[in-house]
Amino acid sequence: MARGHLLVEQAIGQIRRGSQYRRDPDEDLDELCGSLERVGILNPPAITEGSVLITGNRRLAAMERLGWRVTPVWVVPDVSDKLSYVLAIRDEQTLQKALKPLEQAELYEELKALYAEDAQRRDAATRFGSPDRNDRVAEVRDGGAESAPPSGGGKVRVQAARAVTGRDSRTMLEQINELRRIAADDLEDPYVRQEAAEALIELNTDGKVNGRYLHVKSAQNLAGIRRAADDPDAPETVRASAKQELQTLEKLERPAEVAKESGLALARLTQLRESAGTAERIGWKDADPLLREKHQIRKLVDLLRREHGWWDRFDPTDFGRHAEPDQWELVDTYITAAATFLATARTAREETADADV
Repeated sequence: MARGHLLVEQAIGQIRRGSQYRRDPDEDLDELCGSLERVGILNPPAITEGSVLITGNRRLAAMERLGWRVTPVWVVPDVSDKLSYVLAIRDEQTLQKALKPLEQAELYEELKALYAEDAQRRDAATRFGSPDRNDRVAEVRDGGAESAPPSGGGKVRVQAARAVTGRDSRTMLEQINELRRIAADDLEDPYVRQEAAEALIELNTDGKVNGRYLHVKSAQNLAGIRRAADDPDAPETVRASAKQELQTLEKLERPAEVAKESGLALARLTQLRESAGTAERIGWKDADPLLREKHQIRKLVDLLRREHGWWDRFDPTDFGRHAEPDQWELVDTYITAAATFLATARTAREETADADV
């Protein structure tokens, strides 16, 4: 460690982990534990002056497994701002053991935001009228030069990608983060969310991103087109165009072409719907005394049609064994409330049938 000072004994329980991007710090620790038992700490963990861990997460995990209570540490000064702290963690967790794709994408996302914020601060500090501007101009005249990250969005993405992987991997990392957003979006089609979640699990194992990204984006676009084709509130021109787009897309085979053309088709439908405007509506009761009720029923049936058959696509045994408490509560409430809904609806249906007799 080039700067700082060595503290011979620091209580391990007082060291705060802070942000860690590695999901499995306790994985494959047997060899490290053996080394610590044989020769002790050759490379002490590093912490900030506030006892926040910078480097040595796996070493601390190994010491905790061995039951150690104290460790020597390097105390590093001036690692206080968020960007420097995240970069310090990056150095430890990318140089010591390669991060998995999902871990890389999360680190990339945070670095991208931090680089952009840092660039904005530097830009604001050098604008005309800024209190710091004259000092910075003088510094340059004296021969000093401050290294500043680029302010452009594209350049920030490149810089963040290189900081994580050592190369311009922004496309791959952006694709992973887009899949993460789709998988977490409650407004997304359930089938598409599931496809995105499965893609993330698989790519985190073998690192193959682009093909899975194209598959999920195609599924997302096609789901949007199908919604337009089935939407009772959409103008007839939009529904007809959506059905025609689906027929055209069915003939395509190459994944990249399907992803591109389905995205363009969805954009065309959106534009068509906007240009069609909102047609003047007559009153609900003027056209049909049950029009409002029929409209609500169509919306409910359309919702259920998209999710129909989910009970055949998932293993109930796996769900019963492994669902988190909030996941279990959601499904339990869904089924229970649906059963109550159906019982009430069945009673009303039977009463209506008896009245018609």
